[in-house]
Amino acid sequence: MKLIVSGSSSLDLYKWTSDLQRRIHKIDMSWLSFREYLAYEKYIFLPSYTFDELIKNFREISFDLSSKIDLQDFKNYLHHWFYPYFKGKEDIYHSLVLSNIKKVISEDLPTFMNLQTSSLAKLEKMFYFVAKNQPSELNYKSLASKIDMSKDLLESIIYYLDKIGVLSIAIRSNKLNDIIRKEFKVFLWNPNIYYAFWSDERIGTIRESYVLNILKKISKTQIINEDIILPNYGDFIFKYNDKNYLFEVGWPSKTNKQIVWMENSFLVKDDILIGKGNEIPLWMFGLIW
Repeated sequence: MKLIVSGSSSLDLYKWTSDLQRRIHKIDMSWLSFREYLAYEKYIFLPSYTFDELIKNFREISFDLSSKIDLQDFKNYLHHWFYPYFKGKEDIYHSLVLSNIKKVISEDLPTFMNLQTSSLAKLEKMFYFVAKNQPSELNYKSLASKIDMSKDLLESIIYYLDKIGVLSIAIRSNKLNDIIRKEFKVFLWNPNIYYAFWSDERIGTIRESYVLNILKKISKTQIINEDIILPNYGDFIFKYNDKNYLFEVGWPSKTNKQIVWMENSFLVKDDILIGKGNEIPLWMFGLIW
């Protein structure tokens, strides 16, 4: 017998499929990739690439595909197209995104964690604090004090929201002392959620959140699911097949002076069509998977 199970509550699926993990094959439905968006909306069909293929050949790949890529399509994708229910609902899409987030915060999470009613306002305050502020290097104690919530409860909430695709976390390092201090950067899960709150004025944060979650998606394909690390210079260190890769995310004129010291370091640049040197166009991360 083959039984297919789905549901509107990612938290419930996360909990109960963990209990049955030897009997259930769990498939996480990700947002539409840029490649999938182009196929779905524009009827432009591009190949997919592994992380290794992209890193080794991004200059040749970007040149070969450049005639099919319109950078305005990528901007539209970051604004609206992570969830396929955008189709036909352009005017209300961002309000739908916020409604879905609010359901998780006000209904799913409190039920899942058996939270008291008094915690709901604090929970919304925590989410809006993350949404309205630049990602900061924090620890759970300082953030908990800002929203008047216990540190242990806040840590559990952020852990689950990261697991189900509401928030996204990168940690300072996986060294023991840093794990104990629990320094991290917390982002909203994807650019569409940011655009539901802000316009292009937060474009730097939006770019970083996009790259972070592509790296997290890739990490899940590895035997050991590696954390994404915050380096002293650059934005993210990503371990893949026992190699460390350093990424600095930014605008077209950004230089590599912060990361030139490290092997396997790359600039991920928005608003460029073709890669050169160690500069990877941001849109190309949407060709992975």
